[in-house]
Amino acid sequence: MSLEFLDARVLGTRARLSRTVLRHVAPVAKEGDVRPVIVSPDLARRFSDCVGCSAETFSLTTRIFELEAKDGDDVLVRDVESGLPLIFTRKGHIVVNFDIAATRAFRFADSKRPVYTYVPGFDIHRVPEWFRRPVSNVVQALRAGKLDVVARYGALPLTGFECAALLIAIAASDANRLPFTWPSGHRAVFLSFHDVDTPGLLARKDLDPLLRVEQKHGIRSCWFVPTTVLGRDEHAVDFLRQAGHEVGWRGHKHDHREHVGRHADAAVNALTHSQLVDAANFPLGMRLPRLLKSHYLFAQLEPPRTMLQYDTSFLNGIVPYPLWLNGGPSKILEIPTTVPTDILLYNQLHQLPPRQRGDVMLQVQIARTERLRSIGAVISIVTHPEKGISERPDFLNVYDQYLAYIRSATDIWFPTAGEFFSYWTGLQAPVAQPASSDVLQAEAMAQ
Repeated sequence: MSLEFLDARVLGTRARLSRTVLRHVAPVAKEGDVRPVIVSPDLARRFSDCVGCSAETFSLTTRIFELEAKDGDDVLVRDVESGLPLIFTRKGHIVVNFDIAATRAFRFADSKRPVYTYVPGFDIHRVPEWFRRPVSNVVQALRAGKLDVVARYGALPLTGFECAALLIAIAASDANRLPFTWPSGHRAVFLSFHDVDTPGLLARKDLDPLLRVEQKHGIRSCWFVPTTVLGRDEHAVDFLRQAGHEVGWRGHKHDHREHVGRHADAAVNALTHSQLVDAANFPLGMRLPRLLKSHYLFAQLEPPRTMLQYDTSFLNGIVPYPLWLNGGPSKILEIPTTVPTDILLYNQLHQLPPRQRGDVMLQVQIARTERLRSIGAVISIVTHPEKGISERPDFLNVYDQYLAYIRSATDIWFPTAGEFFSYWTGLQAPVAQPASSDVLQAEAMAQ
């Protein structure tokens, strides 16, 4: 058994801790899913204040080590089931008693193929939008049921690793935030994504209403476009790039089968032969149609098979993390979407009169943003440049007000997704192993 200095870089890129933290290394006492409970009332309150829920809401996949308690040890966080300590103090020093690296594993289930994709000859995109969109709205509203929207988005969707990092950061500091730092002392990051589903944007170009709203507020975004929409016109998206925006991939046909079998193969093949495969597009990002995903599709997209570098199709997490494929981390970085989408939120508020939903949408989006901002996370939002979705007058008004609010913050960094990807990955470094003298010094400090 030994105590070593904890290198803050195991917590992530540019992680910083305000005080010395030790890690305990010993034989494994438990391995698997762990649900943390915070014993310290002060730590529990601080965690709940910044996340919006208790630590017991989350599950960590990790290893807990055997520990021989000493007089004066004070357990701060323990495993609910086994009672084993996860974080404790010894003579004033914070000690971590679990494998932090193991909590990075982010596992996900393949999306089910929608029932209507099995109907021979049926293509949902051939259904006129004036009919398809209202039906989709009703379906989303029925799925939402009596969802408490305020409570739903009042709690942050942390991954297990983010929960572990936050617990350590709060235990080691007076600050209630994740231990990640951003350029020029900024507290948080804002990213804007757009799902381009039809050719409408490319026809409207600089006159597109959503684009004009972002130009008004000086926002540079990433616009994810299907390869069929791009077509063979090499200059189709020049107007976006010339304005400082970026272009990503939205699948091939925006087909809701593109995450399975031969449809996935065809989509990947279309990407590798499209104009997006150009060094000028590095780093290349993606948002999947209807967020339908599978391990098979990601495996076909993983570099060096394609130029794809990052994905934005998950709603889990509040900072980037590698997707987990075939039992290990993928080369694809996930940059999660963290602020609720306008059309989804609108339909989840179906119990309110339509004239009230816009105001409540804005309130919910700002409340979630404020929580993300306070914890030092990534604030990312997605909209759709489609007349039946984000370019409805009421939705445009909400987005205009939201951007005015976000732009009023002086402590937020406004990169493009590509600039943010380069920052995050460019600063990653291998974790240095402590020298034997460091181990001995750490042991001496905690004896």
